[in-house]
Amino acid sequence: MLIVKRYNLEFNGYYPEVHKESIPAISGLYFVYRGERTQNRDGKYTANIKELLYIGQSEDVNARLNGEHEHYEDWNAELEKGETLYYSVCEVPIGSLDEVENACIYKAQPPINTQGKETYNYSPVRVISKGRVSKFDMDFHLR
Repeated sequence: MLIVKRYNLEFNGYYPEVHKESIPAISGLYFVYRGERTQNRDGKYTANIKELLYIGQSEDVNARLNGEHEHYEDWNAELEKGETLYYSVCEVPIGSLDEVENACIYKAQPPINTQGKETYNYSPVRVISKGRVSKFDMDFHLR
């Protein structure tokens, strides 16, 4: 019998670039998007997510995104006029960060990620996501 690890990811976001200091200080994944802020009929602003640019992981997502990230300029280079960066994050135990990150990168193939896109190097996995995440398969298996 094949044992498949299961990860349930609960995403919270979208945090616009101007409010990224409010991203929680958790161990987990972060998804970086390009998008624009739009106003709905009620006068409230929402994120209009255009593209998933990058997936990363950290033992402290807040510190990682509010520090000097080596791909920050790459993310900004993808923005079109009127767009901003948005972030969505989910908690993942420290011991599972590499595996879950590799599964998500391999499945989503974000354009700015350079590692983890060619192969999935871990045991069979099922990833189920919910919450504020876009441009991503919410339920998938890798073997």
